[in-house]
Amino acid sequence: MFAQLDTKSVYSFMDSVVDLPSYVKRAKELGYQALGLMDRDNLYAAYHFAQLATKNGLRPLIGMEANLVYEGRMIAFRLLAKNNQGYKNLMKLATELSSGQGEFRALSNYLNEIALILPSEEWEPGMAFESDVFIGVRPEDAGKEFDYPVLPLHTVRYFDNVDRSTIQMLHAISQNVSLSEASICPMNQLLFSPQEMESAYSDIPDALNNLDQLVSDITYQFDTELKLPRFNRDMLAVDQLRQLAQDGLETKELTASVYQERLDKELAVIHQMGFDDYFLIVWDLLRFGRSRGYYMGMGRGSAAGSLVAYALDITGIDPVKNDLLFERFLNEERYTMPDIDIDLPDIYRSEFLHYVRDRYGSMHSAQIVTFSTFGAKQAIRDVFKRFGAKEFELSQLSKKISFRDNLTSVYEKNMSFRQLINQRQEFQRAFEIAKAIEGQPRQTSIHAAGIVMSDDDLTEHIPLKAGEDMMVTQYDASAVEANGLLKMDFLGLRNLTFVQKMKEKLEEEQGVVIDIKSIDLEDSQTLALFASGKTKGIFQFEQAGAINLLKRIKPSQFEEVVATTSLNRPGASDYIDNFIARKYGKEKVDLIDPVVAPILEPTYGIMLYQEQVMQIAQVFAGFTLGKADLLRRAMSKKDANEMSKMSEAFMSGSQQLGRNPQIAERLFSMMAKFAGYGFNRSHAYAYSALAFQLAYFKSHYPQVFYDVMLNYSSSDYIKDAIGNGFSLARLDINRIPFHDKISDGKIVLGLKTIKGFPRDFALWIIEDRKENGKYVSIEDFLTRIPKKYQKVEVLTPLVHIGLFDIFETNRQKIIGNLSNLFTFVNELGSLFAESSYSWVDYDDYSQIDRYNLEQELLGVGLSPHPLHLAQKMATHPYQPISDLTVNSKATVLVQLESIRIIRTKKGDQMAFLSVSDGINKLDVTIFPETYFYHKDKLKEGGLFYLEGRTQERDGRIQLVLANMEEASTERFWILLENHEKDLEISKILAKYPGNIPVIIRYQESKETIVSQRFRVSDEVELQKELAQYTLKTVIR
Repeated sequence: MFAQLDTKSVYSFMDSVVDLPSYVKRAKELGYQALGLMDRDNLYAAYHFAQLATKNGLRPLIGMEANLVYEGRMIAFRLLAKNNQGYKNLMKLATELSSGQGEFRALSNYLNEIALILPSEEWEPGMAFESDVFIGVRPEDAGKEFDYPVLPLHTVRYFDNVDRSTIQMLHAISQNVSLSEASICPMNQLLFSPQEMESAYSDIPDALNNLDQLVSDITYQFDTELKLPRFNRDMLAVDQLRQLAQDGLETKELTASVYQERLDKELAVIHQMGFDDYFLIVWDLLRFGRSRGYYMGMGRGSAAGSLVAYALDITGIDPVKNDLLFERFLNEERYTMPDIDIDLPDIYRSEFLHYVRDRYGSMHSAQIVTFSTFGAKQAIRDVFKRFGAKEFELSQLSKKISFRDNLTSVYEKNMSFRQLINQRQEFQRAFEIAKAIEGQPRQTSIHAAGIVMSDDDLTEHIPLKAGEDMMVTQYDASAVEANGLLKMDFLGLRNLTFVQKMKEKLEEEQGVVIDIKSIDLEDSQTLALFASGKTKGIFQFEQAGAINLLKRIKPSQFEEVVATTSLNRPGASDYIDNFIARKYGKEKVDLIDPVVAPILEPTYGIMLYQEQVMQIAQVFAGFTLGKADLLRRAMSKKDANEMSKMSEAFMSGSQQLGRNPQIAERLFSMMAKFAGYGFNRSHAYAYSALAFQLAYFKSHYPQVFYDVMLNYSSSDYIKDAIGNGFSLARLDINRIPFHDKISDGKIVLGLKTIKGFPRDFALWIIEDRKENGKYVSIEDFLTRIPKKYQKVEVLTPLVHIGLFDIFETNRQKIIGNLSNLFTFVNELGSLFAESSYSWVDYDDYSQIDRYNLEQELLGVGLSPHPLHLAQKMATHPYQPISDLTVNSKATVLVQLESIRIIRTKKGDQMAFLSVSDGINKLDVTIFPETYFYHKDKLKEGGLFYLEGRTQERDGRIQLVLANMEEASTERFWILLENHEKDLEISKILAKYPGNIPVIIRYQESKETIVSQRFRVSDEVELQKELAQYTLKTVIR
C-alpha cells in the first residue's frame, strides 16, 4: 500500500499548515497504514509524530528534508531512517546540519541505514552516490530513465487548496514582504488517499513496488529507560554520597540519633531507586555557585523535606527540626524522578550553563527548545498589515483582544470587534487567515530553565542544534524526558539577585557582613514588617491579596508567615476567616481527635499542608509515609478508584489501631477535601524563608533594600520607599546619576529611569560631565551635545523633569526656545555659549501639569502636588491607602482621578471612582442612595475626604462610600484681639458656607483655634463684614 513520505508539518515554520493531530487523523480516515514526516532541515516534531502515529495504529516513517551542498549546488535531499540505527544517524546528521555543516560529503558518514531520496528535478546523469539512493519521481516523470531505483515523491503542505493563500501569507510574514511579493505555494500539495496516489503513479509501477519494499519493514524502538549521567567514574556514587552527607551532618553538629537514623534511611532509599549520581550532580552545581560567592537560596519544592539535601547544602532548611517529610519528596512506593530545581541569581545563569557544558561535555548537556507560537494579537497584526490595514486600525483591533482571548472567542463575545472585522471584505478574508495561523509555531526559543544531561552522547537519543551558551535540543521538554534523559531546571531568580546585591552593598558601604542563611527567622523587627503588610518587593508577598491577608493575620512567628503563603491560594482561601478567628480566640479550635491534635494544632485545626494529610494517615490508620504519600496523590488527582481502595485501607488500618470508626470516616472525608488544595509545606517553608531574608533587609537596612530594588525594578518601589519615609531629591543636569541612588534618606532618580530616554545619550551626559565639567547654562549644554541629540523631542523629557530649573525655572519657556537655540548652536558653535541669546517668553506649566509630566516620565512626581498641601493642612484624621485593612471603617484623603457612572437594573445611577493618595490608588464604589446625595460634588481632579467601609474584591481592597467632603488647600485666617466678639464672628461665618477651614488666632491669649463648626467660601463680602471686628483676615 502507498505510504506518504514527504510531508511538511507546521514545524517547517511558516511553510505549511499541516499540524500533527490533523495529519494523523486524516491519514487514518483515508486508510493509510504507514505515514511519514520530512520537515525541512530539522527533526523538531519527529518524536511526537512517531508517538501519535503509533497510538493511532499507524507505522511512523521518520525522515527529513536536508538541504545539502552537493558538488557546488544546493539540493533538497529527502532522508528516511530505515531502522533504529538509521534514526540515530538521522539525529546526528540533523544536529550537524543545524549547527552549520551543510556539505554533503562531510555528512555522508551518517547516511548508513538511511534511504537517500533525490528529487527527479535535481537529478543529473553521472551523479554517483555510495549510499542507498532512490530518485523521487512525480507522475509526470513516467517514461523517464534514471540510474537509480525510483520512489513516488509527493509533497504535502496543506489539506485544502484554499490553504495556499494562508501559506502565501506565512511566506510574506517570514520574508517581511508584501503579500504580492511573497512566493505562491504550488497547487495540489494535498494529502490524497492511498488509492488516489496509486492511481496517479500507475504508469510507474516500479516506484510503487520500491516504496512498498522500502517501508514494509521499517520500525523504531525508542529507549525510554532512565539514563542518569555518572558523576565520578573513580568512586562509587553510593560511597561518595554517604561520605559527603555524613560530613555535612558533622559540620552542622547534628549528632542526635534521630538525624543519623533519618540519614541512613534516606540514603538507602536514594540508592535503591538509583539516584545517587543525581544528588551528587545537584550538590556539585550548588557547590560551584557557592564557590563563586553566589547566594543560592534555601532550596524549593519537596526537596526541602530531605535531610540528605540539607546535609549537602542543597537546601537550607533542617527537615527534622521543622517537621518536613522525605516521603513527600522521594517515595520508594512511587517511582518517580526526584525533582530538585536549582535556584540561582538570574544574572549568573549563563555561568552555570558554561560550567555544566565544560564539566559534563558539550555533547552530554544541552538547553531545551521551546516553540514560540502566533498569539491572537500577533496573528491579527501580521496578517491585517499585509491586507493594507493602517496602524490605528491594527491598534483598534489589538486593544479588543485580552490575553485570555483567542480569535474565535473575541469574535463571538465582542460586538465592536465583529463590526471592525465585517466592515471590509478584505478584513473578513484576513480574519480567516489569522484564525488559521493562530497557535502555529513561528520560531524556536529556549526553555527558561530546562537543562538536559546524559552519560553518553545526547545524539544517541535526541537531535540537537547549536546554541549561544551550549547546545540546544530539537525535542521539547516532554519528548526529552520521555526518552529517559535527565532534565533539570536552572531557575534564574531575580529575588536571589536582590538578596545577593543587598548583602554585597551592605558590606561595601557599611562594613556589615551578613550570613544570609543564618538570618534569624523569628526576628521580631522583620515579623513586625510582615504584620503591617509593608511587603512591597518581598517575594511571594507583594500582591494586594497577600498584603491584605498579612494585615489580617498579623504573623507573630515565622510559622504564621508560612501559613499565610499557603492560605493565599484558591481553595485554602475559603478557610482564611476560620484561621484568623481561631488564632484570635473568636472561634473554637476543633482538633478532631487527641491522636491527630499535635498535627493540626499549629494551623488551628485547619489542614493547610499536604504533609498533614500524610501524617494523619500515618498516626491514625498506621499507613507508612510512603503509602500515605500515595493516598495524598490519589486525593489531589481525585482518582476515584484509587481513593476507594485507600478509603478501605484507611478504615481497616484505623480499626486495627482501635480508633473510633465515626471519627475515621470524618477524618478521611476532611482529608479528601483538604488534599485537593493543600500546599506542599516543604516548598512553602523554603520560599517563605527566602521572603523573610528579603524582608530582613527591608526592615533593618531599608536604604540598602530600596537602592537595590530601584535599580532592578520599576517605579512601584519608588512609591513604596516614599511611603516608608524616604523623600525624592530635586534633580538637576549637573548631579543626576545614571542609576537611581539613595543617600541620607533621599531618593535620587537616575537618567535610566526616564521613560523612553535614549540610553546612549544618558551615558554620554555622564561621560561628558566627567571629562569636561559641569554645565554652566542651557546654552553651554546645547553647545556640548552631539548634533544627533539636538532634537526637541529628545531634550523635552529632560526639561519636563526639571533638569534645567537651576538655569531657568520656566520649563515651557525652555521648550519653546529650543528650535531657535539649535540654530544658534549650529551657526555660532562654541561662540554661542558666550554670546547673548534673546529668549522668547512663554507662560509656564501649571503646578499640576508639572507634576503630571514628571509622573508620566518618572513614575512619580517631583513638584509639589495640591494633594500634598491638603495632607499637610488636613483638618480631619485620615489613613494612607497602604494602611487600609479589609472590613473596617476608614477615612482617606485623596484626589479623584476618574469617574465611571452606570445604571443599575432598577435604573438608578451609581458610580465607581478611581482615587489616589499620591502614592497608592484605590477603587471606590458609590451605591445609588449615596451617589444621589453626593453626585454634585464629584469632579475629576478634586480633593476629597472619603469615608466608608473597606471590603475585598478580586484580591484588592476597595472602599464603599458612606460620606464625602471636599478638602481644601487654603485656610481662612482670622486675627482677633480677644474672645469678646466671638458671637458676632460666628453669625457672619455661618452666612458664607464653603469648604475652606477657618483658623482663629487670639492676640491677647496667644491661642490658635481650628473651628470645628465653620467652613467658608472665598468671598469679598465675608471679609468686609468681618473687618469691623477683626485685626486682620487672610486666605492662603
